[in-house]
Amino acid sequence: MLRSLLLVALSVIIVSPALRAFPLEAAGIDTARTSVWIHDLRLGADLVRANIDCPLVPASVTKAVTSASLLSIADENERFATPVVALGEISAGGVLDGDIVVRASGDPTIESAFLEGTRGFADSIASAALRAGIREVRGSVVIDESGFQDATTPPGWMDEDLLWPYGARLHGANYSDNRFQLRWPSRATVPEVPGLKFSTVQGRGRRAKVTRKDGSETFTVSGNTRRAFSDSYAMPRPAKAMRAAVTKALADAGIEVKGGKTGKLEAEHPLYVHLSPPFGEILRSLMVRSDNLMAEGMLRALVPGGTRAEALAEQRKIWASEVLSPHGVSLVDGSGLSRSDRLTARFLGGVLRSMAASDASEVYAGLFPRAGIDGTLRNFLVETPLEGRVAMKTGSMRGVQSYAGYLLDDEGRPTHMMVFIANDFRCARAGLKNAIQDLLLKIFSVSLQNEN
Repeated sequence: MLRSLLLVALSVIIVSPALRAFPLEAAGIDTARTSVWIHDLRLGADLVRANIDCPLVPASVTKAVTSASLLSIADENERFATPVVALGEISAGGVLDGDIVVRASGDPTIESAFLEGTRGFADSIASAALRAGIREVRGSVVIDESGFQDATTPPGWMDEDLLWPYGARLHGANYSDNRFQLRWPSRATVPEVPGLKFSTVQGRGRRAKVTRKDGSETFTVSGNTRRAFSDSYAMPRPAKAMRAAVTKALADAGIEVKGGKTGKLEAEHPLYVHLSPPFGEILRSLMVRSDNLMAEGMLRALVPGGTRAEALAEQRKIWASEVLSPHGVSLVDGSGLSRSDRLTARFLGGVLRSMAASDASEVYAGLFPRAGIDGTLRNFLVETPLEGRVAMKTGSMRGVQSYAGYLLDDEGRPTHMMVFIANDFRCARAGLKNAIQDLLLKIFSVSLQNEN
């Protein structure tokens, strides 16, 4: 009965006179820097529209653009491939006079804690080496990142973010989500991350503070440096952790890695090709959890082997049309972590409309968290008739709150497109969230009373 009432309410929408003023009723929002756009995809009609051409900092709703861009040119079943080879001659006695080389090319999922089928990377290499008859490596394990250009930090990422796992930078070789656990004062790391340095600055206070400069492998621990703690941080050089893990797995399999000089490395013996989960699974994971590292990896998948600038240029090319005006749009990353990103609700809504009409509509809509159910939307519209029917990506950072996505029918097909981007609001974030929930319930003429 409730579903029937909801469908009737959605087929005949009446916007109340109160909504003709600025649509969000929350004290403390900057109405000049808040965009709202709700559009009926079936009728081609706007229900609410305010400031949709205002360039605003979008935060993580940028991931909805990145995901749409990739699905526009790639199949959801495509994967990242990381080949591993034995470079050098293998003697009859099983001695590799050369190196084991991992040719990394930007797969952000290797040994990820958040996706199935990504574990056992190092053990798989060791098993492949044994099958190839290798019992000793005179050279080393080499992590070759030459196939991945431009591992720099995107412009606009804040120094305060780079220390933490959510600010982990994308490299050619990415390992264990590019994060590690530090145990202090033992300085033990899990996984093992060689090459880290620690500087201590004893000071007052009950706790210790950890800092690190962009690109540096030195962590500065200040304050109460004698107090034990354990926390997770971003890896400065993930390739070192990957190399250590592969070297250990080889040793555990009885293959000694000498690390010495080798002869001519002309012969090449393929050992193993590591495949990531399908792109569709990666996109779903990054959208539900708002994973910045994976979003940057999927942006770069637009131009495999290319630079970030080339990937962003390809993204602009994908959406270049009169319908999707680039006016006011400037994206410098794929995750939305950059404070330099700018999106308009017109552009973002245009992407959502285009994807809803595309062959990838069902796949794309399925990437978004569902209200009251999962991800960053699990506490949104809980126990209302819209629970499970609203699918939106959220975005938040200091002074920014955004939502973008769809209202879905019973079959999970988009019926309405919705975009909210608020910058420089002075109200509590919860107040803004409540105002957006109230607006959606008003517009779609449903409330908790319908449950009775």
